[in-house]
Amino acid sequence: MIVYNSPLISRNLMYTSKQKESKTENNLSHAQRNMTKCPTGMKMGIYNGVPFCSLIQDHQSWGASVEKNKKVNFKIATFSDAKNVSVELKAKGEEPKIIPLKNKGEGVFQSTVNPDVAKAGDRYRFLIDREGKKIEKVRDPYSMKQDSLSQWSIIYDHNDYDWKDTTWMKNKNDAKISRRANAENHLKPISDLKIYEAHIGTMTDEGSFEAAKKQLDKIAKDKKFNAVEFMPVENTYGYNWGYDGVDKFAPNHTMGDPDKLKELIDHAHSLNLNVIMDMVPNHLGPDIPDLQNAGPYTDGTNAFGYKMNYERCDNKYVREYISNAALNWATNYHCDGLRLDMTKFMDSDFTMKQIVAELNYHSPDTFLIAEDGRDNDARVTRPFSNQEKYENQHEHCAFIGKIANNQVSLENLGFDSEWDFPFHKQIASSVLGSWDGRYRNMENLDYAVKHSGMRVKYPMSHDEIGNIDGTRLVSKLFQKEMNLFYDVEGDTPAQKGQRTAHASHNVVKSLLTGRLDDMNSTERQKFYRSNHIKKNLDINVIKDAYERSIKQHRLAVGMTYSVPGPKMIFQGDEEGNQSYFKFFRKFSTGYEKYLEDKGYEPGEKAFLDSKLNSVKVADKYKHYISETAKYTEDLNNIMAENPALESGVVVNTVTHPLSELHATHCKKDKNEIFSISNFKNEAYYKDYGIQFPRGKWVEISNTDDKKYGGSGDFKNDVIISDGKKTSDLSIPEYGMIYFKKVD
Repeated sequence: MIVYNSPLISRNLMYTSKQKESKTENNLSHAQRNMTKCPTGMKMGIYNGVPFCSLIQDHQSWGASVEKNKKVNFKIATFSDAKNVSVELKAKGEEPKIIPLKNKGEGVFQSTVNPDVAKAGDRYRFLIDREGKKIEKVRDPYSMKQDSLSQWSIIYDHNDYDWKDTTWMKNKNDAKISRRANAENHLKPISDLKIYEAHIGTMTDEGSFEAAKKQLDKIAKDKKFNAVEFMPVENTYGYNWGYDGVDKFAPNHTMGDPDKLKELIDHAHSLNLNVIMDMVPNHLGPDIPDLQNAGPYTDGTNAFGYKMNYERCDNKYVREYISNAALNWATNYHCDGLRLDMTKFMDSDFTMKQIVAELNYHSPDTFLIAEDGRDNDARVTRPFSNQEKYENQHEHCAFIGKIANNQVSLENLGFDSEWDFPFHKQIASSVLGSWDGRYRNMENLDYAVKHSGMRVKYPMSHDEIGNIDGTRLVSKLFQKEMNLFYDVEGDTPAQKGQRTAHASHNVVKSLLTGRLDDMNSTERQKFYRSNHIKKNLDINVIKDAYERSIKQHRLAVGMTYSVPGPKMIFQGDEEGNQSYFKFFRKFSTGYEKYLEDKGYEPGEKAFLDSKLNSVKVADKYKHYISETAKYTEDLNNIMAENPALESGVVVNTVTHPLSELHATHCKKDKNEIFSISNFKNEAYYKDYGIQFPRGKWVEISNTDDKKYGGSGDFKNDVIISDGKKTSDLSIPEYGMIYFKKVD
């Protein structure tokens, strides 16, 4: 049993178990209740009974939009009781000037000016005059470029960047993944996704968009993945994972300007890599006084921060705002897919459906993945009905109008996929023994396999690594293998859990860097005591435990690839990287909670510890890295060569609870794969009986293969099955075997 110092949390702000398990309330009744509470002049959904809809140019017209003729269109949605709104413009070397905007009604103010008045690079802010209130000076909610946490935004021209990915965007490259993939257009479906989840700030030493190109080169060269998912790059102002974004349209200025992000995405496409952008629709970070003052964008707080106003008074342009944020990444930045963070905490399934509807119409190739967290609620990925798939502008507008007025079904939110929480949790509990309140149980694992569908499978994401103690799966497995919790000092179980996690990481790190080998007995004893370990650990025992941990890590990855649908690996886990991935938001106050619960301060030191190359592996141990990387590469190749593991179905499973063994039979047309996973520290040499599907089967992957550092003793000859139990199978401890039907 693994003991952790705190319950699993899902970002930087902890929420209670009650909140975590609560169901999202019925959005229609929620909206109906609040319609009666709106003061005079403030409305829900449709304004004046006129459905809202617009062309893509109109979606892109908000903020300070530079048109192709270089005129600048200033447009803001503010409070519906605003009397006047102006733009204060500050060009370099010139005196500030005020530009009045025209009142378009419903709190919308807009004016277009010539290039000699405003141009790209000029700074600007909005001045909002409301009856009986002081004039608010706010930065643009739609700001496309920010270089500081100030009221001033920077005009940015999306027309200036010279894209090189024309072939890709015209669907002339069959490496592109599209929600409209079919046999005629030769594009790849979402089920083919092999995702590398990455954080720009830590994937390279420089932490910039420019430097990330080098890592993409490596990913493309190794041919392990066909997509990279960037954790949010919304501007956060400080060390951050990106989930506390306050500028939903402006890339993080510490990583580079908008052009540099476009260059990175352009480069990815040149390498045949699809790009998925992670965006955060469920909350805003703490540095948002401007957005609160700019209009009715917020509605109190939720478990993560400031809640967006999707369901109360004057919500129309707030829903439009987040839909436009999604369109921004898809159209202005050429992202192939979007991943929406913790959508259930939007508390607005109507807004979820509106985002999907707008993307499906205006950017129909862009696929949408939800991190929803409602235990695979089928409504999230149930597609739109034929009556909701509009190609006609008028019909699309009418549909958006119905959504805005909460007059559509919420039984089909239309996302193309979602993160498979239940599957991940069963994989983690199966290798770790326990995880997030779940214990190893082959029947529960079997249920998760059978009900996964086309959801994104992964052994661990940034959440599971970073939100508990910042340690990788291998370190967590090492802790279990060494039973280290009982050898660590601590005044409370929570403190012992925290110390055990970091002691496990430090022991594994010292082993891989060669430092442990170089220590004499006195130095080792001092090292153990500095990590609160009460006894001296035998270095050979440490090495054996680490090797078993690596085997189980590969088993978890192998099990992830054994079920049809998209797959995802967090940066570094493809090779068993042992760098921390801590939560590293910069706090001015309040960080003491993290110091107490996690054992580290979540600022610059935590950020530097989380750099991907922070653990320098000694030459004598590099084979573990290369062998694990080779295994991941081979799994991706197996997936690419076998449609059964992409868009197939789970035909049947075999579960042996006492042996802690599970097998999965997948099929797509004539392609069939049978995989066997052994979660027990017990090997079977030509003496294990398991029911194979009928046919002739050849082994195509075995974690005991010598190229993965195994013995090679557990290789299996051709299996010819009549559908009954086969009793001469060899299975390595903590092993994973793939068979392919050849006849």
